[in-house]
Amino acid sequence: MKADALPVAAPTAWRWSALGVVLIFLAWEIAARIMGPMLMATPWQALRAVADLSRDPDFWVNSRASLLRIAIGVGTGCLIGFVLGVLAGHDARLRGLLEPLRWLLMAIPPVVVVVLAMLWFGLGSGMVVFITILMMAPGMYVNTVKGMRMIDRNLLEMSQVYRFGAWMRLRHIYLPALAAPLTAALLIATCGGVRLVVMAEVLGAESGVGYALANARSTFDSGRLYAWVLLILALVGLLEFLLLQPIQRRLTRWQEPSHA
Repeated sequence: MKADALPVAAPTAWRWSALGVVLIFLAWEIAARIMGPMLMATPWQALRAVADLSRDPDFWVNSRASLLRIAIGVGTGCLIGFVLGVLAGHDARLRGLLEPLRWLLMAIPPVVVVVLAMLWFGLGSGMVVFITILMMAPGMYVNTVKGMRMIDRNLLEMSQVYRFGAWMRLRHIYLPALAAPLTAALLIATCGGVRLVVMAEVLGAESGVGYALANARSTFDSGRLYAWVLLILALVGLLEFLLLQPIQRRLTRWQEPSHA
């Protein structure tokens, strides 16, 4: 190994990750036996309830409603945050103008936003999507602004000399430079967006996964309640492995060492 070679991050040890999953289910089983079936279903009971849910027509109705809200809310919120972050990274005046709003949105508790949105929009998808957009945009904005301010000014000057258009600058300068903060922000936004949508549905929606969770809680159906929890965890895992990781690999492909 050369003395000036950079250390390479070790790949994730999947065997240890699998062991971690086993330990979580073991702890769940022990806790369920201690607390009793009224308060906590066992993993096996939750898995059987998942099979029962898949045969329920309401399951597909609620799942589609939540997935649509997550897609619209998280996607729109991230897009707004990214666009404003790129613009604010260029213009200190716009950055200063947006700073109080950014601080306000990141400081206010989500529950307060839910209550206000219920008053403004009533129950339903409009309220849930509005909350998700409002809560997701600031995180993407902050990460984009920080990434923009770290871009090498020589690259920006070069793009002006060679008369790069907006698309060329975005593709060849901004996206590669913003790859690390963008992928981190996307992961946080997606996981946070799922939690936020479910919470908003629990508090004030007439359909969706959160609505189904609230119904299971009100009827003390712990098997169905934990079945929905398992499905939410599965959704987050699928989004990360099938969507976010491919995006991350594509955005950071240029950072891979060349073997030429």
